[in-house]
Amino acid sequence: MITQQQADYLLSLPKHIIEGADVLERKLYKPTFPVDDRVFMISKDDDEFSFFMEITQSSKKHLKLTLHFQEEEASIGLLRVDFNGRHPNPEIANDKVPDIFRPFAGQWIEEGHIHYYVESYKPLAWAIPLKADTSFSIKEFADISEFGNIVQAFGNKINLQTFVEISIQMKLI
Repeated sequence: MITQQQADYLLSLPKHIIEGADVLERKLYKPTFPVDDRVFMISKDDDEFSFFMEITQSSKKHLKLTLHFQEEEASIGLLRVDFNGRHPNPEIANDKVPDIFRPFAGQWIEEGHIHYYVESYKPLAWAIPLKADTSFSIKEFADISEFGNIVQAFGNKINLQTFVEISIQMKLI
C-alpha cells in the first residue's frame, strides 16, 4: 500500500505516453469499439514510476477510464471514472476518508462516478457521483460522440502532457 501523500504525488506528476522506448509529445488515438485499450505512461519529472491508463467499454455502453501506478510487480489504482455503472462504497468511513466521501459511506452509487485512492482502504474502494466532483468536467456518457471529450477530460485530470488527437470513425460504431 501507499500513503495518501504518495498517491496524491503520483496523480499530480506530469505524464507522457510511451510506445516502446519513445516518449510521445503527440499521439493519434483511433479506438475500435467496444474499447479495450491500455496506454503506458511515464513521468519525465520522476522516472522511478510508471503508469498505465486503461480504457474499457462493455457492450452495454459502460465506459471506464482508469489510471494505475505500477511498482515492480504491483499495480495500484489511483483514479477511475465509471460512466453508466454502479458502485458500493465501504460501510465505515475512518479518519483517512476525505469529507466529500462521507455522505456516501455505505451507499450504492447508481450513476456516473469517480473513484479516488483513499489511504487504508483497498485501492479505488471509494467513489462519489460525478455530479458531486467539481474537478471532472464531464458528468455523463450518453452518446459515443462524447468519447473524445471524456478521454481528454481524464487526461487533464491525470496531468497527461502528451497531446492526444482522437479519431473516431462514426460509421464503424
